Amino acid sequence: MKTTAKILNGLLILFLLVSCEKDELESTDPNLLNSANSEASENFNNGMIKSYSSDVVIQWNELLSQSIDNRLPQPAEVKIYVMVTLAMHDALNNVVPKYETYALDNSEVDASDITKKNIHTIADAAVSKAARDMMAQVFPPSTATADALLNSILSNIEDSDLKTRGIAIGQEATAAILQKRSGDFPLAFAGYPLYTEPGEYRSDFMPWAMANPPVWPANAVYAPNLGSLTPFGIESGDQFRDQAPFPLNSADYIKDYNEVKMLGCTSCPARTEEQTEIGAFYIENTSSFNNRVARALIVQKKLDGWEAARLIGLIEMSQMDSYIASFDGKYHFNLWRPITAVRLGDSDGIDETTGDASWTPTFTTPPTPEYPSTHSYNGGAAAAVFRAYFNTDHCDLDLISPYNLPGTTRHLSSFSQMARDNALSRIYIGYHFRNAIVVGERQGGELGKYVFENNLREIKKLK
Repeated sequence: MKTTAKILNGLLILFLLVSCEKDELESTDPNLLNSANSEASENFNNGMIKSYSSDVVIQWNELLSQSIDNRLPQPAEVKIYVMVTLAMHDALNNVVPKYETYALDNSEVDASDITKKNIHTIADAAVSKAARDMMAQVFPPSTATADALLNSILSNIEDSDLKTRGIAIGQEATAAILQKRSGDFPLAFAGYPLYTEPGEYRSDFMPWAMANPPVWPANAVYAPNLGSLTPFGIESGDQFRDQAPFPLNSADYIKDYNEVKMLGCTSCPARTEEQTEIGAFYIENTSSFNNRVARALIVQKKLDGWEAARLIGLIEMSQMDSYIASFDGKYHFNLWRPITAVRLGDSDGIDETTGDASWTPTFTTPPTPEYPSTHSYNGGAAAAVFRAYFNTDHCDLDLISPYNLPGTTRHLSSFSQMARDNALSRIYIGYHFRNAIVVGERQGGELGKYVFENNLREIKKLK
């Protein structure tokens, strides 16, 4: 009997313990349960997203690159890049919300029926439709090739409700961005006042200054209003504008003047072979160059589709905003280019700046004021985004020049090195004084950091 009683008592105690545990579990704070469920859902979504490769994102990026690289004025090219890449990013993040979007809200997206087995169906359709529709809108000459790639990708996806939903998401992503940017004005050549004081930009000294309607009028500059365009990731065009260029009678300006005069002309004997190569290597448009770097890193680091779209979106956002910010500074300070400064060096009122009326830069100088250097601004911004994204300044890339130095390879060991060489190139081709590249690279770095920290962030970090 005693043994039986002990067993019964033990069972009773066990029953009570289990009952208590059950009661405690059932009475758990709903917020804690929701938090646990949310974490489990987030982990599931992360695993599912990781299963989606970057292949289709890269296919569209490569087609975009083939369509526009170095065929347009630099600001016009990067405007196309940022519109298309953000459309792909927003489309993916309306399939499964992982990051903030640029235009198409994803706060109410229900991704409960998306799995590892079907994520490619809806995501491939969404990315492809978004990219195709945006390319057709912002660069109509690319429509035929974009249609061909879209049809090829969609033909390999079995018809289903998810495929249809993906196509609709792609359309919505493009429409939302176009609506958000509906107030944008076109970027074009425009007539410019003919300034005559030493240090002021002189459009009549620029090789582009000839009248050639309707592309550009006499004494033209490019996009003098670009600094007032609504940015993509920063607050305003003048957000990072700070110091003015050196006064012409300062020792700093005189030093910069003599440096570019000695290193930036077509036949400057003081320029080394290495400097000549750097100048030509980085002459291409920064949006296409940094896009190519991003694509190489996506493959090297094996980024998934969501990560790839976000990286390229941030890079091109930083590139477009760098044009806006640097052009704000250019037309605010209105400093003359080296080609004007050197040719008028004997009439600038400064004894230490000996002029040379035949001095010619290595490449044709762009038709915009000098300070700050846009190229340096863009390089600094891209380096800052890459550093923040990968949480390191180190990289290990071999880049091949596809344009001015076909087949020439330069090795990059850090993003800072890339930004610095990119900036120095503008001295070696006679486009800029050193102060313009130093300030441009610094301000660009500040801009890139701001873009990364305030745009397309991982959603869980916002809670």
